[in-house]
Amino acid sequence: MTDVPHPLKPDETRRMNLGRMASVWLALLAAMGTVGLVCWAAMPKRDRETSRPEEPQDASLESVIHPDGMAPPREWKYIIIHHSATRSATLEAIDRWHRETLHTDDAGYHFVINNGRATGTRDGEILATPRWASQRAGAHCQVAGRPEFNEQGIGICLVGHFNRDQPTAAQMAGLEALVAALADRYHIPLERVVGHGELKNTECPGTLFPMRTFLWELRQTMLRERLRPTASEKP
Repeated sequence: MTDVPHPLKPDETRRMNLGRMASVWLALLAAMGTVGLVCWAAMPKRDRETSRPEEPQDASLESVIHPDGMAPPREWKYIIIHHSATRSATLEAIDRWHRETLHTDDAGYHFVINNGRATGTRDGEILATPRWASQRAGAHCQVAGRPEFNEQGIGICLVGHFNRDQPTAAQMAGLEALVAALADRYHIPLERVVGHGELKNTECPGTLFPMRTFLWELRQTMLRERLRPTASEKP
């Protein structure tokens, strides 16, 4: 006697269809993974290496703050923030401008933080000037009767015109890391981290520079660093 097939119930049909769809998708994903692996293996080694994410900026911060051959440190008491008041710039251009207009030996700042708009620069890139390596007084904050702002003030210039645009996120992250490291190393209190315009009649570092937010975030960063357990305190 021949068995008569029973018609499938709607739920059984639905389960079978879902099973078939899942099998198709799994096969498709496996094929895509195989193709991707083959393509990656076929890439030239150099292209594979350059596709990796860049190292964090703070990975080399110590070498920027304390370069080889650095002179004995001065007694720094202030950190003074500036902007270049230009849409783009390079350290070389700032150096040339200060020599021509301020008649200095080189750039008057100690650090420059790029915004990546000038050819050959990277957004958030921190550069120490020759003035920092030789630990000479700054030439960035001339105030009558207050020579200490140059003599004991670390000048940091962010490239950009912050009456027109805000600093980039990468610039602010670099600035926060740099200032936190300098303030910790030279025991500079937060109240002595200031904008240029707080010391003389100028809009520098610009009306759009987020000084209040920056100082609040800087304080949080410095507190976290101070509360972080040392190697001897870790369990």
